[in-house]
Amino acid sequence: MDVLEAIRSFRPCLQYQPRPVPPELLKTVLSAARLAPSQRNLQPWRFVVVQDDERKRLLAQASNRGKLIAEAPAVIVAFAVEEDIPVTIGGYISAYPLDVAVAINLLQLAAVAEGLGTNWIIEFHEDKVRAVLHVPEGIHPIAVIPIGFPVNGGAGAKAPGEGRKSPDEIIAYNEYPW
Repeated sequence: MDVLEAIRSFRPCLQYQPRPVPPELLKTVLSAARLAPSQRNLQPWRFVVVQDDERKRLLAQASNRGKLIAEAPAVIVAFAVEEDIPVTIGGYISAYPLDVAVAINLLQLAAVAEGLGTNWIIEFHEDKVRAVLHVPEGIHPIAVIPIGFPVNGGAGAKAPGEGRKSPDEIIAYNEYPW
């Protein structure tokens, strides 16, 4: 599957088959994340793969979308390492959440290309995630990402392109017209 097809095919997975994700597929999607570009190539991300049912249950309790987390065969928690990126965007916000977001997006597109479904969960209690995974200070959870084989090809989420703004609503040339 080429990258444009993966982009068109992606949709958040709302239900996972119970079968485990083979380790080689997890390595493939994590390798895609590892190759993401970052400011000054500082790569401020770390990923923890959780397959242990008890830890998944505890992570599920840290989110109001816990059912997705608990039922997925694996969960990837994406972290930003604060000290790895002193760069700011426009001089006012840290660049590390953006860099980690790019890595997560590549991870998700690689998952689609491998027949896997993911969901990007940002609604979680940071302190609970940190406690479950024994995360030190200066490391920030950015996303909890359930991953697995989707039930019915991921049906249930909006189809790609559905509800999207038209190009004329989001693209301009030479100046900001809105």
